[in-house]
Amino acid sequence: MIFATNNQNKLKELKNIFNNQDILCLKDLNINIDIPETGNSFYENALIKAKAIYNITKIPTIADDSGLIFYEIPDYPGIYTHRIEEDAKKEGLTRNDFLIKKGKELKDKRIKAICNLVYYDGENIISAKGVMKGVITDKEYPGNGFGFDSIFRLNDGRVVSELSPYEKNHLSHRYNASIKLKEKLKKLNIL
Repeated sequence: MIFATNNQNKLKELKNIFNNQDILCLKDLNINIDIPETGNSFYENALIKAKAIYNITKIPTIADDSGLIFYEIPDYPGIYTHRIEEDAKKEGLTRNDFLIKKGKELKDKRIKAICNLVYYDGENIISAKGVMKGVITDKEYPGNGFGFDSIFRLNDGRVVSELSPYEKNHLSHRYNASIKLKEKLKKLNIL
């Protein structure tokens, strides 16, 4: 099975959750491709990536698309979370600093992280969605994790980057989606 990513942090998380160290990433197969994310949702983008990698390899593939959403601004940045770096650079900011600045402009600081995972094997399309809720921080909190972990405060007050990998792997949007996908694959005797 392939996880359509070169992000070693995401790969490690999925391997741990699936309890399968044999899951390959794109780098393992010497695949260097930038798949256009032309979908209108996290699900559509994940499906596009899963199908593209399966069509190249003919190996069952899991792909993800994930991002952050501000409650006050519907679907923002949403599917464009990873692509707002250009806006950030125009202001001389990192992506996370740009998001913090945006959060400071809002009355409602609530955010949610969404992850859609899609499995595709040439026949079956199986998907799962995970959500993690919290608020945007007013500054970055370096520590463990990656992406927007350092600017995401959970509803219990902890910042995701301050969690141990074990704690994060039992709370994150990717964890929630992975557990649901794993159960669906088991029911279909794919795992």
